[in-house]
Amino acid sequence: MQKNKTKDIIIVGFALFAIFFGAGNLIFPPYLGVMSGSDWATSAIGFLIADPVFPVLGVIATAMVGGMADDMGKRVGHGFAVALGFISVTVLCVLFAVPRTAATTHEVFTVQVFGDGTIESVSPWITSLIFFILSWICVVRSAKVVDIIGKFLTPVLLIILIGTIIIAIFNPAGEMAAGSPGLEQGMIDSLFIKGFTEGYQTMDALGSALMAGIVVTDLINKGYNDEKERFKVSIGVGIVAAVLLAIIYGGLTYVGATMSGDPMYANEYLPADNRTGILVGIFTEMYGAAGKWAIGIATALACLTTSVGLTGVAGNFFTRVFKKDEKFYQIIVTCSTILAFFISLFGVNTIINFAVPVLAILYPIYMCLFVVTLFDKFIKYNWTYTGAVIFVAIISIPKGIAQLFAMNGWETPGFLVSITDLYAKIPLAGIDMNWIIPAIVGMIVFTIISAVGHVGKTRDNQ
Repeated sequence: MQKNKTKDIIIVGFALFAIFFGAGNLIFPPYLGVMSGSDWATSAIGFLIADPVFPVLGVIATAMVGGMADDMGKRVGHGFAVALGFISVTVLCVLFAVPRTAATTHEVFTVQVFGDGTIESVSPWITSLIFFILSWICVVRSAKVVDIIGKFLTPVLLIILIGTIIIAIFNPAGEMAAGSPGLEQGMIDSLFIKGFTEGYQTMDALGSALMAGIVVTDLINKGYNDEKERFKVSIGVGIVAAVLLAIIYGGLTYVGATMSGDPMYANEYLPADNRTGILVGIFTEMYGAAGKWAIGIATALACLTTSVGLTGVAGNFFTRVFKKDEKFYQIIVTCSTILAFFISLFGVNTIINFAVPVLAILYPIYMCLFVVTLFDKFIKYNWTYTGAVIFVAIISIPKGIAQLFAMNGWETPGFLVSITDLYAKIPLAGIDMNWIIPAIVGMIVFTIISAVGHVGKTRDNQ
């Protein structure tokens, strides 16, 4: 098969960008811009360090150890790696993230353009049915998923977003506030932390191992069968996606900053954390009556590319784990699409209330594995991985369960409150990274146990 590396890197990189760039990613940067005013670059830098740097590092780390979702964590144990991949694919791709894409499209696009702005003005059945029919058509042939996203859907999304950024640069719809409307004067350092926290909470890195799988699968389909060559191409793909994400995130933060001098944004939307209101308002100011169409189409495309990509991830994962063929893949993506359709009818808030706690448990574990895996060739003992994961899980599991109670209005058991209060005293808790020090402690303790007690496998004895 004749290969064109440059073309393949660009197309697959475009697709990876689009899969990462969901509707949630669209609403965070403008909100930061309105909050930051003329200091928008500070918050943008913080955001960019957390996203796209973390997610792309996750893709690279996964590619280093094989490139598939169940390769991440395999030094902890094969059963653990498969179970982690199974849970992540089921939760992220089937039960939560994909259904949310349709629900978000309904609330930001359909009811704004075809209704009166209220969710009930248009039946969510109509939106979800059309949305998932389109998603299924794009994903049902595994070899075409990445090309469809990279060649067709992503360029349209980029045209809308980059066009908005260019208009904001040369003909801004509002004025940029001097200083930071969302923070007290003299708290510029807090803007960096705020940007980092917003980027971290997109939880895009959670999907990195899954995204790497669809990238590697597509590269194999394109003829990249040599592991070293495929890894190099994967790095190029990650760089393309990272550059696109950085341009769009930074640009949208600037777009938000151009409206920070408007009292409606600084005094009404910002204190209420109304990110969607800020996004829709900005597009309406810039495009007039066509603004709802512009932001609606951008949101629908962002959601569709994510839905197609994640559904494809689920199909590829289960097909590979069970060693089946293309027909099995088609059955998986069809069943996943039907299930996501019905779950989407519950609406964004209900889905988020159950999704975020589960993601809060998984995210630190994946983040830990990504960082440790980057130094894989220097780590002799498998128990080094095991210790890190165990100590991180001790932090993330109680926190996730406590979030489940809190987000659904249930009374949190006293012992969970005590545990989470204790964990809040661990350094870096303010940016949801209080798992880092326990991870380091776990690595050291289990490395010593493995080295002294001669237990567990080593890198050279898998």
